[in-house]
Amino acid sequence: MSDQPLPPLPIIPHVLLLEDNEAYRNLMTEVLTNAGFEVTAVADGRRVMAILKERPIELVITDLVMPERDGLETMTELRYSHPTLPVIAISGDVPLNRELYLRLAEKLGAARILAKPFPMSDLIAAARGAVAGVPK
Repeated sequence: MSDQPLPPLPIIPHVLLLEDNEAYRNLMTEVLTNAGFEVTAVADGRRVMAILKERPIELVITDLVMPERDGLETMTELRYSHPTLPVIAISGDVPLNRELYLRLAEKLGAARILAKPFPMSDLIAAARGAVAGVPK
């Protein structure tokens, strides 16, 4: 992460958070909300397209390993349906798989990647940077 302070957010960005671990999902929702984001949080990628039709979303944060519909499937679909929508990919699976999943997410165009566990300050900085369009 850059040590440069990011400019204030001009709007309240709406984040779509996909995380299957309920406790982690709740923690990230609280942290992002306190940092000035509006958050819609769901347990997997099944409803992403419906949510995107219902409301404007400025950022998607997705876990990569989830039941039903994982983050890589969701990112692949988003690359075609919403190619300019920034995505932050997070993963905490077994370390070897985690690195593989995060590299795949980069190749699919993730604006940022975070390996779990990560400091919540890194999540806020990544979200602010992705919404502002600041390069990695």
